[in-house]
Amino acid sequence: MIGGPGVGKTTLLGSLKEQAAASGAVCLTASGFADDAAIPFNIAEQLVRSSAATGALDVVARWRTAGERYAEAERDLLRCLVREISDVLHRIAGGRQLILAVDDAEHADHPSLMCLLHIARHASGTRTLVVLTSGQAHHLGTRVHSCHHLYKIDIGTLPEREVGRLLERYGDAGQAGRIRASCHAISGGNPRLVKALLRDHLKAARSGAGADVTVGAEFQESYRRCLLSHQALLQVAQALAVLGPYGSPWRVASLLECGEERASRAMDLLNSAGLLEDGRFRHPAARSVALETLAAEDRARLSAKAAELLYADGADPIAVAELLVTADKTPDQKGVAVLWQAAQKNLDEGCTEEAIASLRLADRADLSRREHMDILMALVGALWSSNPATAEPELDRLLAEIRAESPADIPEQYQCFLLFMVLWFGRYGDAEETFTWSSDGGDTVTASSMAALRMARQWVTFLKPMLIHGFPGQDAPEGEVDGLWAANLEHGLQLSVDELGIEIGHLQDPRQVADFCPDAMHLLSPSNHFWFAYAYACRIVWALAARGESEAADRLCGALFTAADKLNMKTPCAVALSMRAYIRCRHGDFTTAIALAGTALRSIPPRGWGVAIGLPLSVLVAAHTAIGRLEEAQRYLDYWVPKEMFDSVVGLEYLRARGQYCLATNRPYAALNDFMVSGMLIDQWPVDFGDLAPWRIDAAEAYLRVQEPAEAKRLALEELKLSPDRPLSTRGRALRILAMAEDPDKRRLLLYQSAKCLREQGDRYELARTLTELSQDYLSTGETQQARTTWHEVQRLMDECGMSAQHESRRELVVDGDGSAASAQLFEEAAEPEGDDDDAPGTVAESAGQPVLSEAEWRVATLAASGMTNRQIAKSLYITVSTVEQHLTRIYRKLSVGNRQELSRRLWLLIGATGASSC
Repeated sequence: MIGGPGVGKTTLLGSLKEQAAASGAVCLTASGFADDAAIPFNIAEQLVRSSAATGALDVVARWRTAGERYAEAERDLLRCLVREISDVLHRIAGGRQLILAVDDAEHADHPSLMCLLHIARHASGTRTLVVLTSGQAHHLGTRVHSCHHLYKIDIGTLPEREVGRLLERYGDAGQAGRIRASCHAISGGNPRLVKALLRDHLKAARSGAGADVTVGAEFQESYRRCLLSHQALLQVAQALAVLGPYGSPWRVASLLECGEERASRAMDLLNSAGLLEDGRFRHPAARSVALETLAAEDRARLSAKAAELLYADGADPIAVAELLVTADKTPDQKGVAVLWQAAQKNLDEGCTEEAIASLRLADRADLSRREHMDILMALVGALWSSNPATAEPELDRLLAEIRAESPADIPEQYQCFLLFMVLWFGRYGDAEETFTWSSDGGDTVTASSMAALRMARQWVTFLKPMLIHGFPGQDAPEGEVDGLWAANLEHGLQLSVDELGIEIGHLQDPRQVADFCPDAMHLLSPSNHFWFAYAYACRIVWALAARGESEAADRLCGALFTAADKLNMKTPCAVALSMRAYIRCRHGDFTTAIALAGTALRSIPPRGWGVAIGLPLSVLVAAHTAIGRLEEAQRYLDYWVPKEMFDSVVGLEYLRARGQYCLATNRPYAALNDFMVSGMLIDQWPVDFGDLAPWRIDAAEAYLRVQEPAEAKRLALEELKLSPDRPLSTRGRALRILAMAEDPDKRRLLLYQSAKCLREQGDRYELARTLTELSQDYLSTGETQQARTTWHEVQRLMDECGMSAQHESRRELVVDGDGSAASAQLFEEAAEPEGDDDDAPGTVAESAGQPVLSEAEWRVATLAASGMTNRQIAKSLYITVSTVEQHLTRIYRKLSVGNRQELSRRLWLLIGATGASSC
């Protein structure tokens, strides 16, 4: 007799059957089931059916009929049947060794057990072996234990050391040592599960997975077979899987409507088999397998019943809500209350999908109008934070329900949130209607109404500035856009509601609680607290960026992302990444900007972005254009954008990025149109966005491209008049444009001033453009040493901005008005490493294979390349015109050029590559 955990017994019987087949013995098998224990001769019938002797089945039918008449008073009948059955089983063996193997013999019917005992008592000299397995050997009774020649074997799970040996047998020692502990912890020492884990691990190792043990399909299938081989234990495992961490013997008994002792005994058996550990599943995959064995209707039934049990015990609302969602039954009022609490708690803990499931189920209940609006509002917010595309249909339902009756009883916080939602999706008709709800909220001013009003103003300023014309109240105080306020907000994003205070829409003085109605207090949960901070953070980031306080804006974006990520809000995370990308792009960190904006764009579907899709797209277009990846920039311009986007702040940046792309692709008039439209929009809006979209400078650059320097100069001067209120980068750009539009004799001083402003601001890209113009100015006056030094600083800045030194358009990126392929090629070559520092001034390294120009030839060449005539060169150098002509003849021959335009380009190559100088 073998006693121990069910799976170990089954494994041993499987090995016994294999050995019997190999030795030529006849092995007949049967299994006991609790539900079949009352069927007479059930085990005996299974033994016969397991053989190929189908002729004996007629006898089985007679046994069954006789057994049904069996009673304790008819012992002689039982003895006759037992002897007849024994003879039939021995005839099946046909003189070969006979092995009768019965699994779970504690569930054997009484007549069959008597038959097995009879065979066992007379087995001596008959080459017969009777093997009985039982997880509860004491249930077999004293007759089995008093049988002669009884051998009792207790089988347990393997300890960790033996698990290692088993792994070594089927794998290698090094591998066994690495995964032994994990295998033992997951399998509980069950040999079948250990082998399955090893097979999973070997498969994963071949596919390049990590060194830790893998729980895969082999383990799940083996675990499933272990459960399915014992129906009574399977039911208990299923109940435990439904209950999750709240599983206990009495809850399992209540769920299965059985005795607590039976449930406890079954759990002990599962523990001893390694399938459980202290009544808990050892791995999530094991619980999943147990749940998968349940039919959908059975799981729903058990889940509903388990929810009632846990609710009665006062369990965590999240656990009860999870069961209610699985049961998928329309909840009653108690269920709605639990689902609401669980949704709020899940949102606060970042479990957005679970919160959405709870809210969707609660939405199906028979609710009052206010309760239904509360749930729909929370559902819309949760869906938006996860995937805005799924929120819009629910938003339609919510608006329809509000319109059905007077919206006057809607809390101000809800009106504010609705306004944001419709603006996000560009639904300006709905926005104007919602706006009237906010405007006509009555004359009573409370802390909550003021907070909602201020927050709504942030959304309107960001997404539909024209609505500010009729918005109640005054604009935000000036202090709300400075670096100190941003630092406070950055700190506040990490605080609790009580610590944060009224500054972003919450209570600072406990006495102000009276201003909030009781059923609005749930708005002060961490997830809803985030919304208040989020509204201000978005506005302040843009304001700080426009004023040039990029460092504070960047830190605030980081705090906003951290807070959103903690709550698992994908959409706010994507917006924070996009704003951070925008700030990095403004400072020439194009590589980081592209990475951040690309991640943001991929975070949520394009349709879910609404009008805000222009935020990551504008960064991606502008950054790719700046580094010369025009095909990539075009790819992002091909994205569909809603026309309503151009009525928002986001539209300004998109127009600007598209205009810059048009300039880079030699379409200056198209660029000019985008820049002028930006200016028109800004002039119409009642909000001062400062340097958010410096359209005058952009337009001035386009005017330079179409050879209208007077217009470029006018716009640059207009911008400079505003520059005291603008960041230094804007002033630096304006000064460069003015330098390009002014007379050459005034150019250098303006370029010096431009470079100074841009250095202080830290705008590397614009500084590179200014220094390029300065380098050209040095070259035009023959100051090739300064030109070379300045050009190499330009190259360093371009490298820092992410522009490849070998990029074909590197020259075009920083020089206005010169887009020829030849020029691009020359600057590509000029990016090659310099010659040795020991090369004499005025010469070129011979090892580099470059022509040699004398000092005098360098002076003549640089002046000729700058556009001077031979007579002007002669006057400047105090030599004759004939001498100039002789020098130019030798220069043209040495450099293999035919005219002064080619000479200019060839000199840029020599300056950039060798450091030649005329000084």
